[in-house]
Amino acid sequence: SPKSQVVLLAALVLGCCLPIAILICMNLLRFRIGGREDVEQLTKLPILADIPKYATSGDTERAIVVRENRNDMMEEAFRGLRTNMNFVLKPSEKVIMVTSCIPGEGKTFVATNLAMSLALLNKKVLIVGLDIRKPRLVNLFGIKADKRGIVNFLNSDEADFNLLEEQITPSGVNKNMYVLPAGIIPPNPAELLSSSLLNKGIEYLSTKYDYIILDTAPVGLVADTLIISRVTDVTVYICRADYTPKSDLELANTLYREGKLKNMSIVLNGLDMSKRKYGYYYGYGKTGGYRYGRYGYGKYGKYGQYGYVSK
Repeated sequence: SPKSQVVLLAALVLGCCLPIAILICMNLLRFRIGGREDVEQLTKLPILADIPKYATSGDTERAIVVRENRNDMMEEAFRGLRTNMNFVLKPSEKVIMVTSCIPGEGKTFVATNLAMSLALLNKKVLIVGLDIRKPRLVNLFGIKADKRGIVNFLNSDEADFNLLEEQITPSGVNKNMYVLPAGIIPPNPAELLSSSLLNKGIEYLSTKYDYIILDTAPVGLVADTLIISRVTDVTVYICRADYTPKSDLELANTLYREGKLKNMSIVLNGLDMSKRKYGYYYGYGKTGGYRYGRYGYGKYGKYGQYGYVSK
């Protein structure tokens, strides 16, 4: 005593089993999506693109990072999304809805940069602010806050398409890109979005634009997005690496199984390319930290009263 062979055998077993046990425990304790592998394990929905983090200053969640005559990692990521989107859309389809489960996953960021990427193809693109509880596009594009927006059209008594045209403004970032902001915050958003005027308005706009991108509210919080889905052709569902809880992808699976959102696909946003597991991205190097800041819905985990204005 001690028996050296028994000690060596025990050390070998512990040396093999202990690291495996630690890795399994770490994976079980990690409740947020870490990367593409997690998404592939949790859902069978197609993944259209992986969008990396981006280092910039200011309000980066709402930044337009796709620009003309540039070729960097963000440009390539959105080119990939644009290309895959063309495979998803049928020739007669052009209405793309962008949503997510919870605030802060970057749906407005993806929607605006996808619109910009499509506009660079000399396509006439309209981005519509249908998150009418929390309007954001006015601030993003620096549009004068003169209360113009789709709410004015939805509040009218009949389908006045001249009124609808008056609500549209150039984006200021590309000649082919136009913006239809939400407008004033209504007291009855769900009822307005249920109106047949939304169907008529989108149908009319489809004759004027090559692509229409709808920036909508998080589907996990309010029913607005489910109401809007009737006028869409494709749904882009955003989740964010190291932020979105894994359990939230079950909502995406449920919506897909029940057919509540049309032609669903996933975009994985906010990947940290400095991590070794994303090393297959060719030749762009580190991009630093892309931080989203506050989305405006209250503290994460305590959503508060979504979009209602205190009197």
